[in-house]
Amino acid sequence: MKVYLIKASAGSVYSKYKADTGGPPQNIFSAAGTTPSHIEIEMCDETIGMKTDFNSTADIIAIFMSTPDALRAYEIADKFSLQGKTIVLGGLHTHFMKEEASEHADAILLGEIEGIWEQLLNDFQKGTLKESYQRDTVFDLKDLKPYPTHIIHPRRYDYTWSVVVSRGCPFKCDFCLVHKFFKNYQLRPIENIVSELKALKIIGVEWVELHSDNLTQDKEYAIALFEAIAPLKMNFFGETTIMIARDERLLAAAQKAGVKTLLFGIETPSEKALKDQGKAFVKPNKVKEYVKIIKSYGIEVVGDFLFGFDAHDINIFQETLSFVRDIKADKVYPHLVIPFPGSDTFKKLNDEGRILTRDWSKYEGSNAVFQPKLMSPKELEEGLWWFWYENSSLIDKVKYMFN
Repeated sequence: MKVYLIKASAGSVYSKYKADTGGPPQNIFSAAGTTPSHIEIEMCDETIGMKTDFNSTADIIAIFMSTPDALRAYEIADKFSLQGKTIVLGGLHTHFMKEEASEHADAILLGEIEGIWEQLLNDFQKGTLKESYQRDTVFDLKDLKPYPTHIIHPRRYDYTWSVVVSRGCPFKCDFCLVHKFFKNYQLRPIENIVSELKALKIIGVEWVELHSDNLTQDKEYAIALFEAIAPLKMNFFGETTIMIARDERLLAAAQKAGVKTLLFGIETPSEKALKDQGKAFVKPNKVKEYVKIIKSYGIEVVGDFLFGFDAHDINIFQETLSFVRDIKADKVYPHLVIPFPGSDTFKKLNDEGRILTRDWSKYEGSNAVFQPKLMSPKELEEGLWWFWYENSSLIDKVKYMFN
C-alpha cells in the first residue's frame, strides 16, 4: 500500500511568508512520521517548488491545505479523483470548512493527525473508510515522532529544518486559529527534542526552527530547553512575544543556545487595535526599548505587522512606517489582516456583512477580502503596497520594478 502526502500551495504571498518564516510544514511531516512502517510514502511540498506527480501510483492521495491554498488543493483532489484515487483532505482549512472540503474528498481529517491517520489507513485496508476522522482528545507530545528526513531530504530546505517544541497557544487573538485548532497549550519533553536535534546534526542540518507559536511562554521550560541544546552548537530561530526583553536571564540563555533570529507579532503601533485583538500586553511605547535589548544579545528581530484592524484609518501606514524606522527592527513582514474561516475575526466580519469575497486564493495578505471600517478596500491595499515600497531596500525595489 502506498500513500501520497501533498502540501498544496498556490504560490501566494502567504505561502512565501510561511516558507520564509518557518521550516518544513507540520501537517505532511506529522502525517509521514505517524504512518506505519509497512506503508510506502511519497511526499510533495509545493511550497518549495516541488511539482505534484499526477502519475503517482499511490492508493491514497492525502492533501493538506491552509485557506489561501484551498482552491489549489481542490484542483489537485479533483484531478486525482477522476483517476479513481481515494482522496483525503486535511489541514486548517479542512478543519474549519468541513462541508466544503468534503465535496472534494472521500474522507477528511479533523484536528491533530496522530491516531486518526493510522485509523483511516487501517479502515481503508479493510474497506470500511469513513467520511470523517476527528481526534477528540489532545495528543500527548511525549509520543510525537520526529519528522522523517529520508523522503524529502533537508537539502531541499537548504538544510533548514523544524523541530516541534509545543502545540497550542495560551493567548486567544481574534485573528488567530492556533487556539481554535489545538485545544491545549502543551510542551514537548526536552530530552525528546535534544535527541531529534542530535540526529539532524549528523545529517548536516545547519538551521532549526524551534517550532512553537510562543517559544518562551513558560520561561523556566524555555531556559531549560536552551541550556539543553546549547552544547549542540547549532543555529536556531523561532517565534515568541516581544515580552522576552523583560527577562535578560532568558535572553542570555537563548543567546548561549545559538538562537539567532526571533519573529515577533508586534502587529501594529495602535494601542486600541492591540487591545481589541486581545494583545494589550504589547505596549507600543515600550517596543523600541525591547528591540534594543533583544538585539544587544545578538538576536535578529523580525517584526510581523498587520493592516486593516477596525481601529486603523489611512494614517496607519505612515504611522507604522515611522514606528518601524524608530524601533529599528532588522526585518519587517507587512500584510493585511486575513479573516481566516474559523477565526473570531471572520465570524465578526461575516455577521456584520463585511466579508467581500469567498475566493480563498485572495486570503493571502495582500488583498482586501473584507470591508475595512475606516477606509476603503482600495485604500487598504494601496496603503500596504506603499508601506512595503517605502520600507524596502533598494535591491527589493529593483526586483519589484522588473517583475
